[in-house]
Amino acid sequence: MKNLRVVALAALLAGGCHAAAADTPLIENEAGFVARCQAGGGFDCAVKWRWAGHAGPMAEALLALSDGSEWSPAAADSLGDLTVTLSGQDRIAFRWQKQGSEGHYDLITALRLRGVTLEPLGCPEYPMYSMGQEKVMIARAEGRTPFVLTVYSRAAPMSAEVGAYEVDADFSGTVPDQAALTAGNYPGGGGRAFAVESTGWTADCPDPGF
Repeated sequence: MKNLRVVALAALLAGGCHAAAADTPLIENEAGFVARCQAGGGFDCAVKWRWAGHAGPMAEALLALSDGSEWSPAAADSLGDLTVTLSGQDRIAFRWQKQGSEGHYDLITALRLRGVTLEPLGCPEYPMYSMGQEKVMIARAEGRTPFVLTVYSRAAPMSAEVGAYEVDADFSGTVPDQAALTAGNYPGGGGRAFAVESTGWTADCPDPGF
């Protein structure tokens, strides 16, 4: 499975960072999602749906990699302004920044709309909200290998500053224990561009970005 996964990771880069936007059936349409979101006290539900749509290609890339099969991006939609980097054979990272932006992506919702269960491992606590929000999870989908996922989101506090969205995934099968988590030894951990070292650790937190 690892060899096939490496082929998929190589295809991601060789194909110019492309991914299929709607290979996996969604468990909910826009009307149903917005109605459920609003009924649960959610806000900006239409925006949340739109951001989840933007994150669709990223979600499809992660799901393709999680089943260990070869992923051919040749006839798929572009990942647009996301940058993609690899670390070793089993880690992939997506990065996005834009000046003055409140956000653009919602990968967590995009994955849940594809039937993925996200089990929280915890969240670093930053001293100020302007430093962003980060959440570490185990992503589980039926018939696919679970993987560790970290999502970091930071809305630009002022129009002259930069908003950021960062995603890190580890397909090695290694799940960080509590000591590793609190020390920042998890995918993407160890310091974000707009955040100082965390001041603590919490078992769960709101989804980054909303």
